[in-house]
Parts: sequence; C-alpha cells; structure tokens
Amino acid sequence: MADSRADPVRPNRVVIDSSVAAKWFVSAGETGVEAAFELLRAHQADEIRLCAPSIVLLEVLNVLRFRGLEAAVLDDCAAEMLAIQLGLEPLEPLAQRAAVLSATHSLTVYDASFVALAERLDCELVTADRRLAGCPACRTRLL
Repeated sequence: MADSRADPVRPNRVVIDSSVAAKWFVSAGETGVEAAFELLRAHQADEIRLCAPSIVLLEVLNVLRFRGLEAAVLDDCAAEMLAIQLGLEPLEPLAQRAAVLSATHSLTVYDASFVALAERLDCELVTADRRLAGCPACRTRLL
C-alpha cells in the first residue's frame, strides 16, 4: 500500500463522496456548497488531491438525472466531472472491504466503498451525508 503522508511532491489526499461532488453542479437550496467549492479549489490549486471510488461519476450523474437535467446537459456534466481529474480509484480492490463495512455499519455497499477508500488511503472522508459521517471506520468530516 502506498504511503499517504504529506510530502512536497504529492498533496494530501482527501476522499469525497457523491454528496460533495454533486454540489458542484446543483447548488440551489443546498447547504455546504461553499465548502464543496473550497475543496474543489484546493484540488485545482494542487493543495490537496481529491479522490473517490470510480462509482462517484455514475452517482453524481444519477443525482443530476433525477433533478431533471436533459441528456445534453448530463453529457456536459460528465465531461466536466472527468476534466476535474479526481483521483478515481477502481472498485475491485475496494469491493470486499466495502461489503464488510456495509454489513458492519448498516451502510449501502456504494456508500461503504467511499469509507473503504478513505480507510485504504488512511485519509479523511468528506461527506454531506450525516449517516456516512457517523461511520467510525475512518476519519470523517461533515460538510
């Protein structure tokens, strides 16, 4: 496993979940939008490295789809998500641990994949989901 301690070449990693990333696209009536954009700004300035399981792309697009966005807008949002260059991690190495975390902490396996990644990278998970923020398996911060 890679060493996740801060060094001058690699910024500190922070795992974000879909509830944070979705705020970059749908902010009307949402709380925590400024904090979500501050994380994005810090990522773009190479102060931190935002990471997430690759499922974050589909989860954010699903949120946007059910907020009524049209196909062309969803296509643009997908392109924007990829342009952000999150540190997207494959699901396969996270699957077993996510399954165990899901059963142990009464989370969906999808949500548990974010916890599994934060645990694997030994870094903080930032979320706007109170239930996920209460998971004791990793360091969490509620947006």
